[in-house]
Amino acid sequence: MLGESRLNVYILGDSLSPRQRERIQAQVQTALQSVPEWALNLLDRKIEDLGVRNLPLIIEPVRDGSAEARSLSFGDLDGRPAAKLMPRVSADAIVWSQDRRYLVLKAVAYLASPPAAEHEFWARWSEAVESDGLRSTASGVNTHWGEATDRDLLIEMFAAYALSEAHSNWSVMPAVRGFFDGWR
Repeated sequence: MLGESRLNVYILGDSLSPRQRERIQAQVQTALQSVPEWALNLLDRKIEDLGVRNLPLIIEPVRDGSAEARSLSFGDLDGRPAAKLMPRVSADAIVWSQDRRYLVLKAVAYLASPPAAEHEFWARWSEAVESDGLRSTASGVNTHWGEATDRDLLIEMFAAYALSEAHSNWSVMPAVRGFFDGWR
């Protein structure tokens, strides 16, 4: 449980040893402690809007050799947005595909973001993406970003912003930075 129950963290996996489960729990707790207060406040607002006690963050490790390639998944659970992190586990290692803090922040972004029906929010975000040429810039880094939805871009940029809102790269994305400054 994080911060008076904002997130209900589930660690799934019957085949996990007690040691593996403890290591995963410690690693996730450390990552959760790095979530900035303003991001937690966004979770609080979402929880209040939904009228629920908390939002689920599921950790479901996959065994090395598994065909599962994703490290992060989003969806709904009992009418609430839910995020799932899927680290790879072997006998003596827990391997996250990215920095754990980054993965947790992506999960927070998904959980805190408004539904598609909140057109004003998404229109403002779309304008920021267009204004800064974010989609084409991101496509230059990896072509899959050309096909990304606005929500995909929001999640990715939210995590980057939350990790380092003072980074010099934000100077070339004033509209995106302004959007996040206003959302907080």
